[in-house]
Amino acid sequence: MEPNELFTLIFDLLKGGALGLLAASLAAHFGQRSADRLPGESRKPHCFFCLRPLQVHEYFPLFGWLFRTNAKALPCPCGKRKGLWPQPAVELAGFVLGAAAVAIAGWEPIMIPVCLALGLLAAITLIDLAFGIIPDELNLTLALLGIVSLLLGQGDIFLGLVASAGLLGLSLLLAIGYSKLRGREMLGLGDVKFFAAAGLWIPLMMIPWFLVAAGVIGVIIGSLWKFFTKNSEFPFAPALCLSLAGCLYYQLYLFATP
Repeated sequence: MEPNELFTLIFDLLKGGALGLLAASLAAHFGQRSADRLPGESRKPHCFFCLRPLQVHEYFPLFGWLFRTNAKALPCPCGKRKGLWPQPAVELAGFVLGAAAVAIAGWEPIMIPVCLALGLLAAITLIDLAFGIIPDELNLTLALLGIVSLLLGQGDIFLGLVASAGLLGLSLLLAIGYSKLRGREMLGLGDVKFFAAAGLWIPLMMIPWFLVAAGVIGVIIGSLWKFFTKNSEFPFAPALCLSLAGCLYYQLYLFATP
C-alpha cells in the first residue's frame, strides 16, 4: 500500500470514528438527561450528583472527561463521585462502531448518517440499561437519519416507510397482545418506536433476519440479566441495537462487495 493510500485510509477511518463518537457522546448526554429529568426541568445535561449544568467544554467527546481534575478516576463534573465509566465507554464504543463501518465499506457521503446512527445505537443501549427506557428524541433522530440515508443512497423511501409501518404494527401487536397473554409488559413503547425507526434502515427482505437476531440476542441478554440481577424483566434495547447494527454492517459489506 502506498503512503498516500495509507494516509487516506487512516483519515477515512478517523472521520467515521469521529462521527460515531460525536453521536454517541451527544446522544448519551442529552438522552440520559431526557430519561432522568422530571416534568418542567431543564433539558440541559447536568451532573447527576450536584445537579450542576454541564459547561460547554464538557460536551466535547472524551475531552469533556480529560479536562476534569483527576480524569483517570473517571469523576463526575463536581468530583464527588468516581468510577463513572459508562459515558467514556459509550463514546469509545461509538468511535469503534463508526470506524468499523468505514473499514468495511470505505468512505462515501452515505457513511455520514450511517456512522452517526451507529453511535446513536451505542447511546440507546447505555440509556436503556441505566434507565429502562428509550427517549423519544433518540428514536426520532434514528428515524430522521434513516431517511437521510435513503436519500443519499437513492433508496426507495416508500419501501422504507412500508417496512417502518410493518415493524410498527408487529411491535404494537407484541406490546399489546402478547403482553396481555403473558400477563405482564413484554415490550415497552420506547421499543415499539425503535422498531418503527429501524424499519427505515432495513430492506424488507432483511426484516426476518433482524427479528430473529433480536430475539436470539434478547434471550441471551435476558438470561444473563436474570442470573446477575435476579430480575426477570430486562431491557430489550441492547438486543435491538445489536441486531440493527449487524444488519447495517451486512448491508455495508454487500455495498462494498463488487
